[in-house]
Amino acid sequence: MNKTLFAVALVILIVPATALAQNAVGETALNLDESSNNLFARDTFRIDTVVCPFKGKIDYEPGEIECGLLQVPENREKPDSRFIELHFVKLNSTWDDEEFDGDVDEDETGLAPGKRDDPIVYLTGGPGAHATYYVKRFKDHGIRKHRDMYILEQRGIGHSDDFCDFYSTRKPEVSNAETFEEHLEAGLAAMEDCAVNAAAHGVDLSGYNTIENARDVKALRLALGFDQWNVWGISYGTILGQAYIKVDPEGIRAIVLDAIVPLDIRGNSWAWRSVQWYDRDLRKLDELCQAQPACAKHYPDLGERIRQATLSVQNNPIAVEVKDTERFPSGKAYIFTDVVAFLPFAFMYEQSNYPGLPALIYAWADAVERRDEDVFKAITTLSDSFFGGSQGMGNAILCNDGDTEVQAIAGREDINDFPILGTAIASEESYQRRADQCLKLGMIPRGAEEYTPVKTDLPALLIEGDMDPITPPPLAKAILPGFSNGTYVEFPYAGHGPSRSVECAGDMLNAFFDDPATEPDLSCVDEMEVPDFYVPLFTTTAGPRLAASVMENKKSLIIPGIWGGASLLIPVIAFLVLTFAPIGRWIDRRRAQPAFGARVLAWSAGFLVVVSAVVIGSAIGVTYKAFEALLLFGLVPWAWYGAVAGLLAGIAGLATVVLTIRAQSKKRLPVCSLLGFLLTGLAAFSFSLFLVSWF
Repeated sequence: MNKTLFAVALVILIVPATALAQNAVGETALNLDESSNNLFARDTFRIDTVVCPFKGKIDYEPGEIECGLLQVPENREKPDSRFIELHFVKLNSTWDDEEFDGDVDEDETGLAPGKRDDPIVYLTGGPGAHATYYVKRFKDHGIRKHRDMYILEQRGIGHSDDFCDFYSTRKPEVSNAETFEEHLEAGLAAMEDCAVNAAAHGVDLSGYNTIENARDVKALRLALGFDQWNVWGISYGTILGQAYIKVDPEGIRAIVLDAIVPLDIRGNSWAWRSVQWYDRDLRKLDELCQAQPACAKHYPDLGERIRQATLSVQNNPIAVEVKDTERFPSGKAYIFTDVVAFLPFAFMYEQSNYPGLPALIYAWADAVERRDEDVFKAITTLSDSFFGGSQGMGNAILCNDGDTEVQAIAGREDINDFPILGTAIASEESYQRRADQCLKLGMIPRGAEEYTPVKTDLPALLIEGDMDPITPPPLAKAILPGFSNGTYVEFPYAGHGPSRSVECAGDMLNAFFDDPATEPDLSCVDEMEVPDFYVPLFTTTAGPRLAASVMENKKSLIIPGIWGGASLLIPVIAFLVLTFAPIGRWIDRRRAQPAFGARVLAWSAGFLVVVSAVVIGSAIGVTYKAFEALLLFGLVPWAWYGAVAGLLAGIAGLATVVLTIRAQSKKRLPVCSLLGFLLTGLAAFSFSLFLVSWF
């Protein structure tokens, strides 16, 4: 991790706050009603600039991104509540009037040039997702072309006073469970430890709910001095967005909600049917796959393949020996049905993953059934990255919003309707115990009247991805009647939150915010295309073996590294020398010494090694960019050509050695030629062996 230089930090800390907030405000800058009936009477609206906590982790120029801290009461409904600080980020508009040369006009983008004065506040998901994730995500998003964007790191998350920093790492001897029942019990224990320890340190857990979150958004608007701003929320941010409409309707110009969950979800068990939605998307993905003959041939019935793999682990978890006894005190890591059944689910969020999903599902199921140790060592290494958020805050939101009880009902319905996948993530007992634990820990559901459906005439875009696995279109359509001035937008072949991931979405949102009263331009939706599936996947063990080696013993990669590097370098040099040598001889007017075919074969071996390395290297790059996780199982199909070229290089290498020896027996070759041909042939053969060994 890069360290921030003290001098630079000092300079940034003394920059006036006016760059961050339109109007810097102190503790008494706003003269709000101080009566006890005013929920914001104790808000100081104090903003302090701060060096961004992700400095050194995210590449940005000074002035491009700024950060601040907003002081708020932890619970505005309690007059003696302590104060906490909320971290927020300002992503400045990328528009630069000085660089604008007039070439960009409405004909190109559909948007008038220039930066707009009305900013956007982004409401994050989870609940519990850290702001850093969104800064990375939106650093290059098109929405910033014309507008500043604020991201509030919600209370209890990350740098906004996270009250359970060690949620997933506390008591590893408990979380390193050997049975699925113990695994579920460990999850409940972690929830209890978090809540009990937070309360002991003075945290008022009842203050962590969606209503208080919405009040924080209003407090940030007032502190920054905006009369109005635009709102953009995704996933949990849509629940928060609906609550915010009730809390601060006068502060909103227009609103975009994407990957929608109804505000009154606590009264709708069908909306929590995550297994049902997962099964729905598996069927939709399978329909697309079966419509492409090659995909249908290699990857039939994707849902059934996952169910088969899940059944193979029921009551028989996968156990792999690991050296990381700090995280796994028993020396073994255990993989249960929840990971087996729902790892593909995690990758269904992003439509960019869809081309590789059928291949991943089959490769994953195969790895599960043969209990591939390298794959599962790699999975245990990557497991911490699946939820990069503050789970303690997420638990508090679900408890205080009254969602855990309806989750228990939905869980039972999923288990009844989908017994294999339903029981893969929890039991009926564990669902109910979680709901009961909320009450035991003092996180009592707020009144249902605060979560009634929204009715508003605010201009709104309600966006859904047709293949969203967790917040599918039926959830968005449920809130549509309450938005009298809302437009429903459904992106085909899109996953969770298409407005953040589809390339044209930035211009679409900017156009909507430019003139919310006009019928929105939805041509962006027409750009979506049916995924072209990777068929068949070029399967290789290189990815998991490499990941496992890095986790277990990095030094074990030294010998393979030298082997592969030398086997590649020598043929590449030979290829370059033998390619350009004729030019040198032509200039010097020399004739080549007879080599009886060894020279041609040496060049061919070098050429094939270069082709193999370029194709495989390119395939790795394309696979990584398109679907990083697929590297654990294989590469895009055309990597096969690189593998074939590598095998042919080995044959050419052996032939080079044979012909070189024959040529030497007929006519003594120059020492340089003799050594060069032999080394090239042996290195090409060695490169081929390396591919066979590792790929």
